[in-house]
Amino acid sequence: MLNFFSILFKNPLTSLIVDKTVSAINHHLEVKKLERIAELEAAKDVSIAQVEASDKSLKDEYLTVFITIIIGMAFLPQTQAHVVKGFDILKQAPAEFWWSVLIVFSGSFGINVIDKFKR
Repeated sequence: MLNFFSILFKNPLTSLIVDKTVSAINHHLEVKKLERIAELEAAKDVSIAQVEASDKSLKDEYLTVFITIIIGMAFLPQTQAHVVKGFDILKQAPAEFWWSVLIVFSGSFGINVIDKFKR
């Protein structure tokens, strides 16, 4: 059996096939490594751009504070009647109003949430 392997490895055709296969595997690994480096660089650039954009935009914070105040007012006895009346009035709002509210909240919070789930 050992004799068979020694003859097989001494064969020039086998050596050529082994060399080509090893070269192909090394090339594939090198390409994958370069692709990963490029992905990391692109992700770093995107992350920096997102941080810079979020520093200039306070709309998420305003919306969060606004909604938190409304929810908090629902628990205060002095403001509960006003909150209930406000929601009764909002029940009469047309569908277009709710679409615009949905667009504002999706644009504000949706992008951030999607980015977090992608990671």
